[in-house]
Amino acid sequence: MSDLTHLFTIGQPVRCRLDEKYYKGTVKETYPDHIIVDIPEISKHCWFENDFNMDCVYPEYNFQE
Repeated sequence: MSDLTHLFTIGQPVRCRLDEKYYKGTVKETYPDHIIVDIPEISKHCWFENDFNMDCVYPEYNFQE
């Protein structure tokens, strides 16, 4: 299991895949086993956790527009 405090930083822009659509968000809190992301279109408190839904979060720099 990865320590998410080493992979994500507070304020980092990310995209989250929910219902087959990508939403822009910002990492608000980091913990060893989960992160909290503010996705304005969805919620200010989206929880992403190791071994559950962490594979739905991607750093913004992975995308080209």
